[in-house]
Amino acid sequence: MPGYKALPDHFSGRVAEGVRYAEVLQRAGANDDAVQLLETALEMCTASTPEIPGWLCGRLAALYRTLKRYDDEVRLLERYRDSHQHAGGARTRFDARLSKARAIADRKRRSDTRSLDSVRKVISRRTTGSRLTLALSEEESGFSPVTRAQLREAFIDAAATSDDRCLGAALVRLRDEAHTLKHPPERMVAALKAVWQRAGPRDVERDAWHALYRVALTRSLALYFDEDDE
Repeated sequence: MPGYKALPDHFSGRVAEGVRYAEVLQRAGANDDAVQLLETALEMCTASTPEIPGWLCGRLAALYRTLKRYDDEVRLLERYRDSHQHAGGARTRFDARLSKARAIADRKRRSDTRSLDSVRKVISRRTTGSRLTLALSEEESGFSPVTRAQLREAFIDAAATSDDRCLGAALVRLRDEAHTLKHPPERMVAALKAVWQRAGPRDVERDAWHALYRVALTRSLALYFDEDDE
């Protein structure tokens, strides 16, 4: 996004961590997961100050456009505009970005009203495209059978008991093996997702099972980057 600054390397805190983790997920192809992390970071940020950081808004706006969530991009850019006082060239460049986002969103709405089937196709393409890179089996992930089995059992145990101590230990093992094998964080994310998808118990509510995955995902990244106390 024109005019927004890169996230400083020294910047810390939960909001900054969420942005960094989202960048890892985006490189892994998990754009939907990256958006959820950035949206959470945005909520945490605006809870303390009405001004939205450009380095957060820019990343989230770009992902919205990638996922064809054009109306969400427009709303975000309007929030960013309302939270800042732009001047000079920066204001001109920002207005151009917002104008383009509005034009894309308007074309999309007109197209959708012509055919409901086109909406279904767009949603299908969006979901498939955003998750293609993470379509790895457990075996293809490069982690040992023992590590994957411990993680699978820990997911099931946490879902059944609401006690995540075993899951925490399994995530530490996953992190340690990733470091030992020099796996990038994207591959660790791929392994985590592959195990979680296969482990899914039938007697657990879908929302609860997905929430458990989100917790494990964020925690695994914190461990990988040594930002967890364990």
